Amino acid sequence: MKPLLIALTFAFTMAVAAEVTAQSLADLAKQEKERRANVTTDTKVITNNDRAKGAGDTGTTEAEPPAAKQSDKGVDAAGGKPKSDKQADDEPKDLFGRTESFWRQTFSDARKRVKDLEDESRALQLKINDLQNKFYSESSGYKQQEIQREIQKGFYEQDLNKQNLTKARVELQQLEVEARKSGALPGWIDGRTP
Repeated sequence: MKPLLIALTFAFTMAVAAEVTAQSLADLAKQEKERRANVTTDTKVITNNDRAKGAGDTGTTEAEPPAAKQSDKGVDAAGGKPKSDKQADDEPKDLFGRTESFWRQTFSDARKRVKDLEDESRALQLKINDLQNKFYSESSGYKQQEIQREIQKGFYEQDLNKQNLTKARVELQQLEVEARKSGALPGWIDGRTP
């Protein structure tokens, strides 16, 4: 009897919830229809031609060659090549005045350091594995001792690499925090191209 009562209570609750949801959706649809009816259709779409006509106030005219217009956008008028960082004054900056190129280069260097250390770690592990295989295949005790020294040296280098890798990863995380605090845009941090 108890399971039947629970099932009926659940079904009743679901039916009431569906009714309330349907009613609120109908109300929302009605409100949206009224809002759209009240919106005026006197909107103006601005095109590039309209912008060019209004640009006469700033001194730029349609008669100017395209190269001269591009020089305002960070491109050299003579060769169409991008301006250097010193020439491009309109490069975005963070709250402390550091430019987008600064952050991109800094993150690129930090990520390269982490990647290089990860590659070195894999190479050291392969070297140790190779030395261990040589150790067990060698029958001479003297040569086994030499190989054992090389293995120990490899372990030492591997430990140093782990410490440097951990430090590099922490520095990368701290750099991300610093960039976010200084107002650097997310695209500058995650390495996406503009």
